[in-house]
Amino acid sequence: MIKIGVITTPYSLGRIKKIEPMIREQCELIFIPYRKISEIKELYEHYQPFCDGFVCSGELGYKILSKNTAHFPTPTFYLDIPEGDFYKHLFTISNANKDLNFSRVFIDFISEENGFMGLNKVLKEEEFPYTHDLEFLEDIYERTFQKHLTLWQQGKTDLSITRMSNVVGRLEESGIPHIFMFPSIESILEQMKQIINEVQLARLMDNQLAIGIITIEGQETMSDLDFKQILLHKALMEYNDQYKILSVIQKKHDCFEIITSYGELKELTNQFTQCSVLEYLNKTLSFNTYIGWGSGSSLYQAKTSAENANKEAQLHGISCTFVITDNEEIVGPLGEEHCIQITNTVEPQLEQLSEKLEISTLQIKKIMAVISKNMTDELTADELAFHLKITLRQANRILNKLEEKGIAKISHKKQEKLRGRPKKVYKLNFL
Repeated sequence: MIKIGVITTPYSLGRIKKIEPMIREQCELIFIPYRKISEIKELYEHYQPFCDGFVCSGELGYKILSKNTAHFPTPTFYLDIPEGDFYKHLFTISNANKDLNFSRVFIDFISEENGFMGLNKVLKEEEFPYTHDLEFLEDIYERTFQKHLTLWQQGKTDLSITRMSNVVGRLEESGIPHIFMFPSIESILEQMKQIINEVQLARLMDNQLAIGIITIEGQETMSDLDFKQILLHKALMEYNDQYKILSVIQKKHDCFEIITSYGELKELTNQFTQCSVLEYLNKTLSFNTYIGWGSGSSLYQAKTSAENANKEAQLHGISCTFVITDNEEIVGPLGEEHCIQITNTVEPQLEQLSEKLEISTLQIKKIMAVISKNMTDELTADELAFHLKITLRQANRILNKLEEKGIAKISHKKQEKLRGRPKKVYKLNFL
């Protein structure tokens, strides 16, 4: 049975516990209460070995964790207030307070970031409540309470609506009329069922096969190749003695094949960011090795993806690692600044674009991935060459072709050194 850790404040704990009997046959809930925001990350890391997934009782806990974690090592979610729940609450409040003017209400969990929960489409500007900029920092409870208090003391509000249970006690102490808004039991149950399904799916994926193909650089004589393969085999065995993460290591004619699981692959590549196997081999061996990882629901799919990933690694000419996931995403080279992530599937529109531009679909996807990674549609030939690991001449040829076809145009030129020609900066638009 899967175990889900529930990171929550003591005030919200009782509300979530109500659904425990309803999902007892599907999962075990482990309740992890916190009082201070500073405790969240430590509690998360402490319970991680014992939980298959986590759910935070609100967006705050999730956002605090995501600030410290680029990729969640364990599936992690939070309970949201659906718009249906939100408007039911507002209707109940309005019905119980016939004379309430919402322009004299402070709602501390709606902002431009969440589209004001659609309230800006319902109320006129002069009817709109006070709202809050949601900066998820460790002093958020204090800042939020102080805004409630200031608005109340200035006579600007008649009611405070909060999503932060740790603020409720201070609102009571200050005599500020308030309502704590929390998802309904029905929506908590619905969200938990979806979370359970996601965790079960992640668990199945972690148990899928993953295969690694490791090859050695260059054309070698048989004696040189045999000697290097002996050294490589020894290094792989030593790595596995230390980390105990590779299930099977098999020597083939011209490569080594590693069998492991998708979950272990995520661990040894730190969520597809760097490859600990390659790092160990680089420290141990004096020659280049190329690693390709592949995963899939079948041995054939995993092996094919691993072989294709290894070919990508070999094209780079230096020791590196590429991964092709079960949904055909290519990630690599891991651990390097020019690491990019592209999908391996080819859409009809991309095929048409490839024919029009006379550039391979893979090259187009790589260029799009570089644009996405850099968060700008402007590139120089140097930048393109660096990220695609191609020569400057090849990069210039690609950009010139894109300019001829109307996909790229020179935006401006920049002079990076006192001497030499200024570099052309191209603005690209594939739409």
